[in-house]
Parts: sequence; C-alpha cells; structure tokens
Amino acid sequence: MRNSTCAKYLWSILLASGAAAGLAAEPASAAECRVDNFGTLAVDMQGLRPTTVIKVNGQDARFILDTGAFFNTMSRANADALGLKLDAAPPGMRGVGIGGSFALEVARIKEFGILGGTLHNVEFIVGGSDAGTGLIGSNLLNAVDLDADLAHGKMRLLRPQGCGKVAMAYWTKDGNFQVADIRPSDGRLSRSTVVDVTINGKSVRAVLDTGAPTTVLTRPAAERAGIKLDGPQAKPGGMTSGFGTKAYQSWIVPVDTFTIGTETIQHTQMQVMDGTIGGSDGPDMLLGADFFLAHHIFIANSQHKIYFTYNGGRIFALGKPPKQSALDQIATAGEDGPKTAEDFALRGQALLARGEPAAALADLDRAITMGPDRAGWHLARARVHRELKQDDAALGDLDKAIASDPADIDARLMRAGLRLAHTDRKGSDEDIAAARDRVPAGSDKSRAVASFLIELEQPAAALPLLDRWVDLHRNDADLGSGLNARCWARTLANQLLDEALADCRTAIKRDGAKASYLDSMGLTLLRLKQYPAAISAYEKVLAEVPGLAWSRYGLGLARERSGQAEAGRSDLKAAMDSNPEIAGLFQRYGI
Repeated sequence: MRNSTCAKYLWSILLASGAAAGLAAEPASAAECRVDNFGTLAVDMQGLRPTTVIKVNGQDARFILDTGAFFNTMSRANADALGLKLDAAPPGMRGVGIGGSFALEVARIKEFGILGGTLHNVEFIVGGSDAGTGLIGSNLLNAVDLDADLAHGKMRLLRPQGCGKVAMAYWTKDGNFQVADIRPSDGRLSRSTVVDVTINGKSVRAVLDTGAPTTVLTRPAAERAGIKLDGPQAKPGGMTSGFGTKAYQSWIVPVDTFTIGTETIQHTQMQVMDGTIGGSDGPDMLLGADFFLAHHIFIANSQHKIYFTYNGGRIFALGKPPKQSALDQIATAGEDGPKTAEDFALRGQALLARGEPAAALADLDRAITMGPDRAGWHLARARVHRELKQDDAALGDLDKAIASDPADIDARLMRAGLRLAHTDRKGSDEDIAAARDRVPAGSDKSRAVASFLIELEQPAAALPLLDRWVDLHRNDADLGSGLNARCWARTLANQLLDEALADCRTAIKRDGAKASYLDSMGLTLLRLKQYPAAISAYEKVLAEVPGLAWSRYGLGLARERSGQAEAGRSDLKAAMDSNPEIAGLFQRYGI
C-alpha cells in the first residue's frame, strides 16, 4: 500500500489509454516546459460532494474525489455493496480523522477503470464512518500535479516536465493569479496538500480537502485566532463528523481576515468544531469543497506550490455570497465557457452547489436542450427546481429521469419524497417499492428506503433493512441515529420490544439524551406498560420541544393508563388540538 505504487498506476493508465499528450493550454513562457496530461475526470457535484463515475470490475460506480483522504477509502457497507473481499490490514495500522481513530481492513478491486484505462488490484482501506460511497484519495489524486476546476466540473491529472520556474496558472489571460507554498512533507504516508494560512493574523495549518463539504476550523485553532465560541456572534452550527465514531458540536463564527498565500479574504464566516482533526498532531483546518468551488486551483506538487484564481460566489459555504455571481467572475478571469452539453451540465451542478440555482437552471436547460436523453441531467435539474420551490417542474424532470433509467435509486427516492409531500402516498409507495428491490443491502440508501417505509406506515418492512444497516455500521458516527430508527420501527411494528428499548438506550448512551431518541424510548416504554418511565421520557422531550404532538399524545396515554386520568385527558386534548390526525395514527398502530 505504499504511495509509490500510485505513480505506476498512473503510468499504467497512460500506456493503456495513450493519454500522454502535451497540455493544450499555453505553458507560460518556458519553451522547455511540457505537461503530460493523464486525462480529465468529469466532476458531478452532488451537493457539496465532488463525485465521478469510474468502473469497478466492469460496472459503473460513483466515487467521491477526496484530496484530504490519505489513501483510497471506503466503508464496510460500500465494500459489501461492491462484492469485495476484505483482508486484514497490516498489524497496528489504524485510520484517523474527525471523530477519532478506527480499525481498518483492506479491499482490492481487480479491475478499476479510470481516465480511459484499467488498473488492476487497486487497494482501498476499509473502515470508518460511511460517506455513502467510496473515496478516491490523495495517494492517487496527488501522485502527480492536480488541476482542480470544480466550478467547471473538471479535475485533471498532469505531469509537468521542465516547468520548475513556470507559473502553472495556464488558464489566466492577464497573469492575475494567487500563489501559496505547500508545506514540506512530515514524512508520513499522506500525500494530502498542506498549506500555512492565517486567520485574524494567527498561523493555521490547513489541508486542501475536497472530501470535506465545507471548510472547518478546530476549536483550539479558533481560540488561538481570538474567536470566542461563547460570545453573542457565535451561532450553533449543528453536529460535525468524519471517519471516526464521534460527532462534534460546531458553531458558525465571524472571521475578520483569512489569508492563504497572496489572497486575503475579509469579513467572512466559518464553521468551528469542538474537536481536533486526526488527533493532536493533525491539521488545524480543512479547506473544503466550498473553497475549491470558489477557486480554480492548480496543485503543483512538482513545485511545492499551489496556483489559484477566484471563481466567484461565496468563498465559504456559510458566508454571504458577494453581489457578483460566479459566472460574471469566471468571465472576468478569462476562463473559457462551456461548449458541450456535458460542460453545461457539469457547470450547472457546480453552480447549484455554490448556492446559485437560477444560474444553474440556465446551464442545465442548455445541456438538456443539447442532449435531452441523459437521465442524470434531468435528476440534476429536478434538484435545481426543488431548490427554487418549483415542485411540479421537479416532478416532471424526475418522471423523465426514471423513464430513461428506471433503476436510478436517487431519482426514485427524490420523487417518493416529493410525492409524499404532495399527499400522493400511492405514488410514493410505488417508488419506494422499486427502490427497495434495487438498493444495496446495508447501504445508506437502504436506510433512506427504510425511513420512507416507516413514514408510509410499513415499519415491519423497514426492519430487515435497518438490521443490515446496523450490522455494517457498528463503528459509524451515525450509529446512534440508526439504532434510534430501529427502536422506532420495532416499537411501531410491536416487535422485539425489549430489543427496541436496548437500541434506544444504546443510542442515548452514545449520543446523549436527544429529544428524538427520548421520544422513541417513550413510545417503547408505553408499549411495555412501563408508564412512569414513559412519562419521564415524554416530559423531557416536551421540555425541549413543547409542540410535539406525538410526544404529547403518548404522555397523555401513559398518564391515563397510570391512573392520572385528568392530566392524561388534558394532554390528549392538547395533542389533538395541535394535530387532529394524531389519535387515528395511534389507533392504526394499536397503541
């Protein structure tokens, strides 16, 4: 698993595909400079995840492009879905990331199709929390130079020769670009790109990480930079997790200045998490996919530098977008616009990821006009319509996507959700039935199917899907949520109630007494006729979420059945006033 093998992989691609050709762009002024182009990866932005389609043993598979992962990586669920055999990792080897360390195994893909060639016996480390699909890591992406142009949906792997003194920002027409030095390697296996940046004038060590959807700063680094997390300007940012088993609280905070190389950004916002990245010796910051979308970045590993230009839009996903759109800024920078249908589709998805749905819609309209039979483009446009709250148009695109590719699980799940939102339960049920037949067992998508089945009042049908998901995610940061889902489904189905209670208690022990977990446990205790404990659980939920009709009705039943008739009737009335359908729902489940 040494990184030196990756260069051999790339040369294998080169020889197999005949891709070695000088980069078509001007290489600045040095006549001896030549750049071998290993090929271009088409990058589909799935939200803030840069993905590409490769072939695994002859079958198409979507992988995340992750410059922050030290090696190609996938979860046990991903390996299981791909039918890969797992071997033991070298003794003592463990993975580490946000959320702590994790055990590793190794999988080998016999035929790995990428960049027009086929590699053989490509290794992936297996372990950690599930990202939904496998990750192509920095051992491959940074084996040579990497031209990351996510705003146009492209990554190129390049090998410069004789270009040591040439500025590699080949796309600029006026020589206006930024540059930063790459930190020397610390001797570890990772090929990830590390740069020194400053926040509010304080030095911070940052990794360029396309696998992180948003840029994130550790709490110790934030405090060094004078950022107060207990002040009035720090806003709750939800939970943040990575490959490890633990999730961290995060905050959204204002940052006065952020400097990387020759670029300085003033008065922006960032996410700070209450933890470290990979232990005490890890980086202070991940510059995520949001930063990459806002910049065209050439990672010149051959020179230990990065060259970059601003692509427009907001720099960080949590910051306010500037008045100038990404399209205007890209044109100002002299970048060539899209020419083919695929170019328009890729840029459209990138614009959606950058929070510019109107511009994204224009690009996807153009792509579909030029190539109307691509199911994936209709799905992408449906996402744009959904962002613009144009549900009828979104459903129309989803109908076309599914007609073209009935096996598209993502389109099925999205249409099921829209149909359910518009009270078309029959149509939603049809989509979920079709998805259930095709979804890989134990995958995150199978858990999504299970959630729909519960919503469609079929909790017993959801249980086999949740059982397999839990089996494959025992060390996942999201295990607590999965156990809570199974506790809820078991209780609604009135099956294995003692095991359901154990699921809820384990989830609470892992993640704390979240209201959703206590609500599930309250119902389980109600089924088990443990009324005082059910009352206690429901009271804690309602102290946090007073208007939750389900918990209020459950509390009323528990009080009535424990002899508190008047208090119980009061709770039941309050619940029915809030949600007139709640009594019928409890009755249908026989509670």
